[in-house]
Amino acid sequence: MIVGTFMVETSKIAYFDAPGPQNTDHVAVMIKERVEKGDVGHVIVCSITGKTALKIADAVRDFGVHVCCVTGAASWQIHGYKWPLIRGNIRRKLEELKVDIVERTPSTLSGDTIDYGLARYGWVPASWIVAETLEAVGGYGLKTAVEGVLIATDSGVVPPYTNVISVAGTGSGADTAILAKSTFSACMFSREFNKRFQLFEILAMPKNKKWHKAIDAGEFHVKETT
Repeated sequence: MIVGTFMVETSKIAYFDAPGPQNTDHVAVMIKERVEKGDVGHVIVCSITGKTALKIADAVRDFGVHVCCVTGAASWQIHGYKWPLIRGNIRRKLEELKVDIVERTPSTLSGDTIDYGLARYGWVPASWIVAETLEAVGGYGLKTAVEGVLIATDSGVVPPYTNVISVAGTGSGADTAILAKSTFSACMFSREFNKRFQLFEILAMPKNKKWHKAIDAGEFHVKETT
């Protein structure tokens, strides 16, 4: 629709009353409908176990898009996870669907860098401010969806400066989906406009958010006060 000299586009957004895995099926429908438009070639799914990635990959399998699953790197072992996080039948099915598994690239915003090791000296990483801001705006799913774009690009699995859909959730499953421009973590706030991260569309998001009361990332510890 054209208003004056400006182009105005209206689109459908799914807003959920509460975050969580109960929204996963609806998110899959929203992604499928957006992929059908034909202008997106990559779908990034942030999934610890790979189960959500498998559901999304199955939903878009007939549209010729590239799907990748961003999961935890080897450093997640310090948090008690067994690596690789995606194993067995889930991994086999993802590989059969040609889903790339990104599991060797550190988390951009979640404590897998040396900055978080300095936190016990009072250092607050700049990436944590970015993460907290994204969580305040859109919840944990939005923060993770943005982070997934950066990790997938840093890993080389997704090319930079192209339109991608990124999917994430709160705890498990999916409750958030966005359309964004991919870029490297180092270019998120680049002086070059065409290299910067951009969020173009919100496809799904919970209206009411959840936040962690206490967070540990490496040597970084934050406990929310009341």
